[in-house]
Amino acid sequence: MKHNLIFATVFIAIYSVSTGASSQNSVYRCGNTYSQKPCADAALVDVQDTRTQDQKQQADATIKRDTATANAIEKARLTEEARQHAAQAKLATAQSKGSAPKPKDGASPSDTAEAKGTKGKSTRSTSKQHKHPPEHFVAIAPDSGKKPSKRTGKGQ
Repeated sequence: MKHNLIFATVFIAIYSVSTGASSQNSVYRCGNTYSQKPCADAALVDVQDTRTQDQKQQADATIKRDTATANAIEKARLTEEARQHAAQAKLATAQSKGSAPKPKDGASPSDTAEAKGTKGKSTRSTSKQHKHPPEHFVAIAPDSGKKPSKRTGKGQ
């Protein structure tokens, strides 16, 4: 972005010198358009920069500071995104191998539980946790007295 700004500034300076443009040229407003050539109902527009040299220098310094801050923020964002991408790739690799990633040194038990997705859950296994849901859904009308068959639905 810094190179584009420098290129644009140099290009504008060369263009304005080569076309003979100066701040003395008049600008006319013809309806909703602006031109250097007057039209029938043209209104002269004052386009002179009324800022002092100090004001212009302050504005330029502010632009440079804001640009440097924006570049630093972008660099930090890209670094963070790269770090997160690497962590996700490492986690995906560990999951494809069937093992959970090892906790970092000094990790607390809540951190390891959080990594496994079991934060706030008991580490005891219960029969409900190991039951698999039925393969097919079977609806029963209330008060029918019938119980669903234990067939899996294959061959029906």
